[in-house]
Amino acid sequence: MKLLCCLTILLAGTGGAHAQAGDPDKRGAYLSFQYGNGRIYGGNSSGDTSMAWRSGELRVGRDLDQALAGADATARIDFLYYNEGHPFNNHRDGFALQATYTRQLSGRFAAELSAGPYSNYNTTTIDGVQINDAAAGVLFTGALRYALDRWAPGAHVRLAFNHVWMRDKHRSNAVMLGIGRHFAEVPPFPNTDVLRGRRWFAVSYGVSQTTQAGRQVGRSGTLEAKQYGGKWALSAKAVFEGDDQVLVDRRGVAAQAWFVQPITDDWQVSAGVGPYLAQNRRTDHSTGVHGLVTMQFERNMGERTKAFFAFSRVKSFQEANDRDIFHFGATHAFGS
Repeated sequence: MKLLCCLTILLAGTGGAHAQAGDPDKRGAYLSFQYGNGRIYGGNSSGDTSMAWRSGELRVGRDLDQALAGADATARIDFLYYNEGHPFNNHRDGFALQATYTRQLSGRFAAELSAGPYSNYNTTTIDGVQINDAAAGVLFTGALRYALDRWAPGAHVRLAFNHVWMRDKHRSNAVMLGIGRHFAEVPPFPNTDVLRGRRWFAVSYGVSQTTQAGRQVGRSGTLEAKQYGGKWALSAKAVFEGDDQVLVDRRGVAAQAWFVQPITDDWQVSAGVGPYLAQNRRTDHSTGVHGLVTMQFERNMGERTKAFFAFSRVKSFQEANDRDIFHFGATHAFGS
């Protein structure tokens, strides 16, 4: 589902003139997705250390001030989801924030270097107990891009090498191949304050998957109220995660702060994070505070209506019962 959503955005045009006045900051945006393969080493790695061709990366970024990069170069901040595939007894993935430097080489080629913190969650069995082992490290990336401007301005093939460095856990190397696009002409941010913006009400429906083995896919949904203003948004939502028929049937309320990046006149991509207070009806109705991280792709369907796809990770902070949630939904604005 993430692949189809990103492909649609990459193929979309940059749109026409922008009628609404907004933030004069018109720095560009970036989007790419890649698949690949690699290996892990060190830590508790054993058996087959190959990622089994199941490594994947989804990256969104925003350009920094051109003065930081110089001529024939750009600098940006990237937020990405990275999955390190399926080596034996180690299924690790997570979110990273990288500083990226891109320099144009001769002809159609450009080179990228990226580095930044990587918060991750490894589903692994230790001493006979399967856990979601949370940790933090550093993700280093080097990439070579080949321009496909005849297909779409800013589009390119992207060949990359990812290295994950962890202090006390296993490390990994992976070669990734995919497609990306730099959007140089992006719409301006709306000239509104987040606390005075329109109120948007959304409903979404999809599935949830507990990250541990032996759990069924659950049907899930959300109800959300959200306000946008400039680059930012704030939201409050009711979350119904669904039942995995084993240990997780959670529902609760979450608050998230969002960064919203326009891509074209019709598309935006946003990243949200915040606390999630939920009760698990499968464990004696226990209640806890979890973390909720979301990447969301929005498509304008009119001045007051959007359709969206959202990928969320529930982090339980209990070494168990983390969840991935995939939703399609619609949102409508009320008020002036």
